[in-house]
Amino acid sequence: MSAGAGNPPPPGGSGRTAERRALRGLLARTPLVTVTGPANVGKSTLARAVLGEDTWGDGRPGGGFVRVGCREGVDASDIAAALNRAAGLPYDAPPQTLAAHCARRGLTVLLDDCDPLAGACAWLVRQLLRAGAGAGGGAVASAGLRILATARQPLGLGAERVLAVRPLPVARGGGGPLAAPSAPYGTAVRAPADGPPTAPYDMAVRAPAAALGSCSPADRLVWARLSVLPGDFDGWLAGCVAGRSDVSAYEVEAALGRLLRASVLALVRQAPDTTPPRPPHPPQPPPPARPPHPPRYRLPAAARAMGRAHLRAAGEEAATLRAFRTACAALAAEAQIAWQGSDRRVAVHLAEAERHHLRAALTLPPQDAEDALTALDIAVSLWFRWAVCGGRGEGRAHLARLLRQSRDDTAVRARALWLAGWLAAQDHAHRTAESLLDRAGRAAARHADPDTLARVAHARGILALRRSDTRTAAACLRRAAEHTYQDAWYGPGPAHSQVLLAITLAAPDPTAFPAPVPLPVSAPAPLPDPLPLPALAPVAATGATTTGRGTVTPPAAHDRARSSPCPGARRGLHLT
Repeated sequence: MSAGAGNPPPPGGSGRTAERRALRGLLARTPLVTVTGPANVGKSTLARAVLGEDTWGDGRPGGGFVRVGCREGVDASDIAAALNRAAGLPYDAPPQTLAAHCARRGLTVLLDDCDPLAGACAWLVRQLLRAGAGAGGGAVASAGLRILATARQPLGLGAERVLAVRPLPVARGGGGPLAAPSAPYGTAVRAPADGPPTAPYDMAVRAPAAALGSCSPADRLVWARLSVLPGDFDGWLAGCVAGRSDVSAYEVEAALGRLLRASVLALVRQAPDTTPPRPPHPPQPPPPARPPHPPRYRLPAAARAMGRAHLRAAGEEAATLRAFRTACAALAAEAQIAWQGSDRRVAVHLAEAERHHLRAALTLPPQDAEDALTALDIAVSLWFRWAVCGGRGEGRAHLARLLRQSRDDTAVRARALWLAGWLAAQDHAHRTAESLLDRAGRAAARHADPDTLARVAHARGILALRRSDTRTAAACLRRAAEHTYQDAWYGPGPAHSQVLLAITLAAPDPTAFPAPVPLPVSAPAPLPDPLPLPALAPVAATGATTTGRGTVTPPAAHDRARSSPCPGARRGLHLT
């Protein structure tokens, strides 16, 4: 445990320019950031390098930081006292005093390597955030308090923003990145002399037992740990699953190349050739080069079965499955962040490329309560896949099962209850949606998660529109539209609520208009007048059309409303 002034950040931050810029931006906008990633990836180095800079992304001076290393002789009951001592306060100072002290001096609280004390760190961070809220609506955060944590997985708090860090490409002796071999090795990918070229993946592993004898102990260990991956994978996922204190990320990358040469692994996708072409005449400036896609590997069925047997015999299956689920949580968080970016196709491509692993992480039985909470976090991060991309039934099934497995009262569970209620509202299961949203609202209030409360209000506004209760719908949607989200990565944003609110306010209640007086039988029937706008509201709310002979509802109207990415009863209303 130490203060930032007396413990400068270590060297070695080269190659992390994008991560440092992203972390500076997050620290400038939100009070709580967690840097996640596998072991020995450089989370602490990145955090201390950014905190040791002279200025922040918002132009204010860095001001130093107060650090506590959770693996440096600190237990769960002593973490608050250790942080107080690092800040120069009495060991028994309350969290309110610590928050005010750090905010007044511009000190950032750094909780380094929170994995062994994740529960205690989450409790302390929650107390610091509540101290700011109790001071008058986030006064501590506005005064400059920042909390930065490093861990292998998020803390699971409502105001948390997560930055996932991946391993850097390992360099050869000549300085080039160490990638999987793109040329054939031996006879494993050699094509027949009289046939077309054979892809590397087409040549499956023929004799894994013979290859096992020629592998080193480290390669056998990597092979066994990779057996939990059901689909093709890249080097980053392999490092997350197979990397431990006994096998570093560098050794995992090197083992992939050796296992590929030994025909244990199959190469599904080669690294593209990045050699620039010869310039034309006259020479022209080359276009900006896109980053190459990393190679992907697959462990065929025979090699996977043998590796799984060795993994169980070594007693490492539970730890490897836990590491696999943690890596999938980082993948889901990355896809969630990409969805809120400028190009949502990146998020869809990532979720589709890793669909086998994400589905396995959601369906495999959890090892313990913490592992079940990680699976629930994956389901919440993939909200866009369930609510927008057509996987509503699959998402509801995953959430129902995971909510039964993870019964601890956490902020992640509150978000999962909201998501399950929102999906039920889209499926027109109104009673189920009301029950889930009530539970989500109570859980979010207990954990001081205003973002989830705003999204619960959004879903309740949708249900009120379905009941034609425009007054309640307007109140709920206005609350969601006016909320400023601290964690804007998951769930629909305020723009969605603003659109539904505008539609609700533009369509008055049809019951406020007098009913037409029936004409006498002897009187001639007048020509039909155009229906006023308020009378069109209930028609448009069901997706129907109006003709001269009355209201006609097309057969597929309800199907289109159910599959719409923008739920709501007034989806078909067009205003001029």
